[in-house]
Order: sequence, then structure tokens, then C-alpha cells
Amino acid sequence: MKIYFVRHGESVGNRKGLYQTYDMPLSDTGLSQAKRVAKRLKNHKINVIYSSTHERARQTAVVISKTLNIPVEYWADLIEIRNPSEIIGKSIHDLKTKQIKDLLTENFAKGNWKYSDEETFNELNIRVEKIVNHLLQKHKGQNVICVSHGTAIKAVIFKMVFGNKLTPELFSKIRFHFWSTNTGISVCEYIKGRGWGITSWNDSSHL
Repeated sequence: MKIYFVRHGESVGNRKGLYQTYDMPLSDTGLSQAKRVAKRLKNHKINVIYSSTHERARQTAVVISKTLNIPVEYWADLIEIRNPSEIIGKSIHDLKTKQIKDLLTENFAKGNWKYSDEETFNELNIRVEKIVNHLLQKHKGQNVICVSHGTAIKAVIFKMVFGNKLTPELFSKIRFHFWSTNTGISVCEYIKGRGWGITSWNDSSHL
């Protein structure tokens, strides 16, 4: 089984440097990126396409779906990690927003710490475990595309690799060292008796 994790194309929020709402669409550049990654994935035998329900991922997945002639299944568990409402729609350069983000980063490793209504590590960990378990139970022997988001993709892959050993401290230490590009492809393969392996990280050679 191979899982092709695809980060969505550049969104309007990415271009403007905003903490995004769920309904922010792709930019013109993002649509072009989606077409390029779709053409790239056409060379692979794909059985299933899943997508986050956020608009930027949905649009990316639709382009891939039309190119591969495979329907999209929308999967809410693939959405991006939830930021607190206080920073949604705000600039990443806003002083108050930076202060809140610094607090989130500083306390994320505590597991259950909350500023307001954001998703904690413990909540994210439960969500990505559901994703990994579903893929193992439903798609053995298949090739699956999951169109998702930067942090969400990292969380799923780290869960695949570290399993129950993935702690908030470990996640916090390594998440910022794994860079991701819009429409970057990361591939994980499951082999019986060996488990999960990462065969490709953030491949963006189609851009």
C-alpha cells in the first residue's frame, strides 16, 4: 500500500500571508500548481482519492480527480490543525497574532494546553490515529491519494512512523524541520512485517 500525501495548491490566504478560514480558495497560481501535480500523478496507478473538506484542498482534489478520472471522497479528518478563532483571517505579521502564535508554540508540547478553541496536540493525535487505522483497514494493497494540509500531513506521517511513541514533545521538536511546498508530494508505503516507511518527502519537481 502506498499513500500519496498531496498538500493543496497555493491559496489566496497563503499568498496574502493570512491564517486561513476553511473557505479560502486557491489562487491562480494554486490552480496552476494543481494542474501540474495532477498531470504528475496521472503516471501512477491510483485507486482512491481522499480530500480534506477545506476549500483549498477540495479544489486541488477536483483537478486531480478530473485528470485521473477517479471520484473524490471528502474526509473531514484530513483538515488542517485548527487555529484559535482570535487569529483566523488575520495577518501572520500582525503583532497580536504573533504573540498568540508564540504562546501556542511555547505550550503545544503540554498536550492539552489551550489558548481558546484551537486543536491541541492530544486532539490532533487522536484524529490522525483514526486516519492511519482507516487506511490500514480499508486500503491494503491499494494506492491512495490524500489531499490535505502542511501540518496535518506531517502529523499523519509522524504517527505512521512513531506510532504510540509520538509525543507532543517529539512532534514539537521535529515539525518545523520538515518543510512543505504547495502541491508537494510525500509518499509513505506500508509493507507487512516491516510497517510504514517514507519513500519520498515533499517532492515538488513538477513545479
